[in-house]
Amino acid sequence: MKVYCASHPGSPSAVRRPQLFFRSDLWIALLGPTIEEGIVGIGPTVAAALRAFDAQYLVRLSPPDEEINLPMKPQQSFTVHLHRPPDC
Repeated sequence: MKVYCASHPGSPSAVRRPQLFFRSDLWIALLGPTIEEGIVGIGPTVAAALRAFDAQYLVRLSPPDEEINLPMKPQQSFTVHLHRPPDC
């Protein structure tokens, strides 16, 4: 994450610092309380997850009528089910 954020200092990942998780051979970058409520990026590497997070962050914050030109095209989509540990 440090390398990605240093290379992309103005990116949503560098500014917002999402949490990183590793599940089922995939990295998940999450900003928010849950995947359903937050902004999520998923990929096979930390950099891929952060790029996906950056793209989703920009999509979520853009007005619906605005056209978005993303620097990368999604190559693959993933479904991951996360379970939070119980609060003690």
